[in-house]
Amino acid sequence: MQNCAILAVDIGTTGLKMGIYTPIEDDLVLVKQYAEPYQINSYNNGLCGDIEPEKWLAAFRNGCHALQPDIGRIEVISLSGTTPGLTAMDEHGQALSPAILMLDQRSRKQAQRIIDTIGLEFLLQHTGNMPVAGGCSLASILWIREHLADVYRRTFKFGHSNTVIGYWLTGQWGIDPSSASLSALYNTVKNDLTWNVDILQAFDLSLDMLPPVKHAADSLGHVTSELCAQLGFQSPPYVVIGGNDAVLAAYSAGIYSPGQIINVNGTCEITLVCLGECIPSPNYNIRAHVIGDRWLTLHVMNAGGKAYEWFKNLFCRDMTEEKFYGKFIPQALELWLQKQSDVFYDPYLLGSRYSQQSLKAKLEGLTVDTSREELLAALTKGLCEYQKRHLQDMQLIVALQSPIKLTGGALNDAIIRAKKQWYWATDYEIVEQSSLRGAAILGLTYIEQHGGVA
Repeated sequence: MQNCAILAVDIGTTGLKMGIYTPIEDDLVLVKQYAEPYQINSYNNGLCGDIEPEKWLAAFRNGCHALQPDIGRIEVISLSGTTPGLTAMDEHGQALSPAILMLDQRSRKQAQRIIDTIGLEFLLQHTGNMPVAGGCSLASILWIREHLADVYRRTFKFGHSNTVIGYWLTGQWGIDPSSASLSALYNTVKNDLTWNVDILQAFDLSLDMLPPVKHAADSLGHVTSELCAQLGFQSPPYVVIGGNDAVLAAYSAGIYSPGQIINVNGTCEITLVCLGECIPSPNYNIRAHVIGDRWLTLHVMNAGGKAYEWFKNLFCRDMTEEKFYGKFIPQALELWLQKQSDVFYDPYLLGSRYSQQSLKAKLEGLTVDTSREELLAALTKGLCEYQKRHLQDMQLIVALQSPIKLTGGALNDAIIRAKKQWYWATDYEIVEQSSLRGAAILGLTYIEQHGGVA
């Protein structure tokens, strides 16, 4: 097993990452990596947020070519993916319309109809989550049926990003529990690999339109011989279905025990708390973990890193990315961590997953003396206080553990100090390459369970 190679693939919201890992002694070592950004579509005044799945496939192809010749020795491919990324596909796995992302708000009426039809109590007791626009696959499916009738008529399967890539690679359908958890169709509380037939029947939907649910470390099969030749694999690798990117970030950081916490700082900012039983709430999402008998809360701010990107484009267009993230943010925070500000940021720049209302961001308390440094500090404080409310709720039902694990590309000492002051007063530990590494660990688990794959 020392010589085996695992290709971990993270299909992110705004970019795809690939990493080649190999086990050395008791560790997984990242040998080579590739990253490619892509643009998502945001339109109708931010109401709609989606992406063409072809961008995922193109980035995957480019990554395989960039990782030559090492790509040739890959034995297992393991997937991490943004979810929801609800995609309607024909019988050949071709996307029939853009994948609807968690940032999307077009299906608010459909989400409310699900609640009115099924009842919030039943939904929480079985699916573990309150349906909301973007964050609920069923709401997006109903929107497609009502507004894109031809697409719905031609749809053979609905799936998320790992369903799309998995079928493209192997010709086999699948999804994992962590990705299925926010669909309002999966039995998240039981976590028994089953879709909820009662909810499907209530909306006249066929079970055949959903992919089979597989354990995260299960394989869909081999990469097809045709794609092997195109992508440069010497022999057909197995494809492991994997899981949701935030859940895999937690997995790689060792978030296995109830009360452990990880704070993910990406396009979205997410606080995850590990639970030993499924305890649903309308105030947060909950996903099945990629390990058995564990669940993870997800308290999501849709515009986390995206809020900093918005701030730079609006207030700091004169700065390079390096100067903004490397100098301006630390300097602004260092200044305002020591001072009292009356500026308040309500952080719903891309709405909320936990409200049927179209929430919007606010900046309040501005005067002619307000500087952009003070605005940046208020933005950071608003994000921290939003996540703090989740930990205040969770400490009532589980003993929270320290340190809080941190992951994200823009983290620095000043942001960590801000989190200690405005988010949670505890120790923090930065974890790098987490979603990729989590996928790689699942790939290694598959190899160990099957006594090697050669």
